[in-house]
Amino acid sequence: MRAFPAVFSHHRPHLALILVPTLALLFALTLVCASPSVLFAQQEPAPAPVLPATPLTGSAQDLDERLDAVRSQLANIAQSIQERRRHLDDLRIDMAEAQTASERAEMEMEIEELERLIQASRSTFESVATGGVDSSIFREQPEQPFDWQQQLFEVIEPFLDQLKQFTETPRNIERINRAVAQDQARLNVVNRALVNIANVIAGVDDEHLLGRLQALEKSWLQRKSDLELEINLQQLQLQELREEQKTFWDMLHQGMLSFVQGRGLILIIAVLVTGGVWFLLQALPKVVRRKSNDQVVLKRKPYSRLMTVGYQVLCVLAALAALLLMLYVSGDWLLLGLAMIILILVVLGSRTYLPRFMNEVRMLLDMGPVREGERIVVNGIPWEVKSLNYFSILVNKELQGGMLRVPLSDLASQISRPDDPEEPWFPTRKDDYVMLSDGTYGQVLLQTPEVVQVKHVGSVRTFSTGSFLGASPRNLTRDGFGYAVTFGIDYQHQAICLEEVPGIFDAAVTDALKASFNDGLESVLVDFKEAGASSLDYLIYVMMNGKAADSYWAVGRIIQQSCVRVCNERGWIIPFTQLTVHQGDGFEALRTARS
Repeated sequence: MRAFPAVFSHHRPHLALILVPTLALLFALTLVCASPSVLFAQQEPAPAPVLPATPLTGSAQDLDERLDAVRSQLANIAQSIQERRRHLDDLRIDMAEAQTASERAEMEMEIEELERLIQASRSTFESVATGGVDSSIFREQPEQPFDWQQQLFEVIEPFLDQLKQFTETPRNIERINRAVAQDQARLNVVNRALVNIANVIAGVDDEHLLGRLQALEKSWLQRKSDLELEINLQQLQLQELREEQKTFWDMLHQGMLSFVQGRGLILIIAVLVTGGVWFLLQALPKVVRRKSNDQVVLKRKPYSRLMTVGYQVLCVLAALAALLLMLYVSGDWLLLGLAMIILILVVLGSRTYLPRFMNEVRMLLDMGPVREGERIVVNGIPWEVKSLNYFSILVNKELQGGMLRVPLSDLASQISRPDDPEEPWFPTRKDDYVMLSDGTYGQVLLQTPEVVQVKHVGSVRTFSTGSFLGASPRNLTRDGFGYAVTFGIDYQHQAICLEEVPGIFDAAVTDALKASFNDGLESVLVDFKEAGASSLDYLIYVMMNGKAADSYWAVGRIIQQSCVRVCNERGWIIPFTQLTVHQGDGFEALRTARS
């Protein structure tokens, strides 16, 4: 019981790795419910009729006028059907009396066209009389064989119907406008044909030819009547659609009201239940830990991390199950179908990222190439892997602001190693004195993961952290330093140069450095170096600890001063570099020639 809180409280993988499906699903469903395309949706989508079957509303006078217009249109349609029937009967009689096959074929085509027009007129009559009700929904559809593509389309069909419903009125208006323009163009052609036929009839005396022309004129007159009737009907439809078309604010108000009362309420409840399940499962380990009063922090092990990741995955599955269950109980098949489609798409799309995801899971389980508590180098700087998460924490305690949040994916190509306790994390600290490879000497004022500032000769030099490390800094404060001086005396002191002089210089330098730096001196070495061109040279090398790091150049000056002081006290001569010029025979010949 005590191990349970330690397992789930010490390490929690980033929720984005496992909450992506849930968040994507909730976001998509919110867009579906809040978008204008479904604001007017009810629980069961209604089929879109050719004309909206709305009752005639308005004042009594307007209602009577519209009813009179409808009755007039119905009468014209009925008369058109009756005339076409009579014409159809005449054609059938003429076809029975036809003598050639070509005449019968021509009459058969005309009969088929008339039958089609009569059927269309009947449908128009029914549509006008019923106010635009679509009677096709009462026709039984034949059973179709199973088709998974068709089944999938049926799942998403309600969503598509909602999209079509939102733009149905503008699309119907545009369609009717195109039909009116097309019929008007046809009517113009019919008028020109009738004018031409009338001109031809005016000069015909043959009875047989006159009868044929009059029959042709009657046919074109019927066409004109049909086109005028069709245009009037379309104008009526346009008028009704424009009257029903609402303003944007009315649509928005109605849509928001429908959202709150319909799918919006269902979605809000589903989101609340899903969030409640998630936070309840997330709070469970904390409650158990609080009750057990477990204050011992256990070292994380692979099995504990595996339990942690598994528990988080279980929480996500439980939250998704709660969401789908709420949508199923509500009976909203549109939202449930969309939820299932989104989940399937997420699963299919995750195949590309599955290897990368598994690699990151291995790292979260502390079983990958980078592990917590080990050392890793990023941008040339060593870091300690403090915690592995979707955004991992890297720490360098020697740097100011030495903490980085690095995406887990950026660490996938890295390799960490165990750290040695004596291994430094950075060569310097703030206020340390350093000597760089280019001779720069100064005090470290600031060192961050990006820049290092050094006070040098009274001014501040700024280095990038990488270039600072590339300059091989010597930390004089932490490690101390050595200073070497070469000092020479004249050859006339050759008799005492090996036994007496080194000890005198050693004592003088030691006393001077101790007087100046107290306990900053570590050791002094004075030894004969070489017999130079004009002097006997001694190597004076002193070791100083970090307390004298701020007086690096002063150490060299004190050594020189001590040696000069000894020479002055003992009368030793300090030589200088001499140049001797020897004249040859050429100079003597030149002098003789000038004289």
